[in-house]
Amino acid sequence: MKELADIVHAFEQMAEEKQRMALATVVHVEGSSYRRPGARMLVSEDGRYIGAISGGCLEGDALRKAALAITQGKKN
Repeated sequence: MKELADIVHAFEQMAEEKQRMALATVVHVEGSSYRRPGARMLVSEDGRYIGAISGGCLEGDALRKAALAITQGKKN
């Protein structure tokens, strides 16, 4: 639960700074996986992130997709 509290705290700080953000969340896993559904990572428009969605192998892709979603202003 500490990770969720850290994400909420980071969200509050980033919102105060008027940073746009994206939340990456694992919704489905096939086969073995380091993290289970519900794992999340908050990404700010300046590249900061808190949390993790994998053991490190998916974070780079998630950061790129989050940056694209933030830039395009997507809300889903």
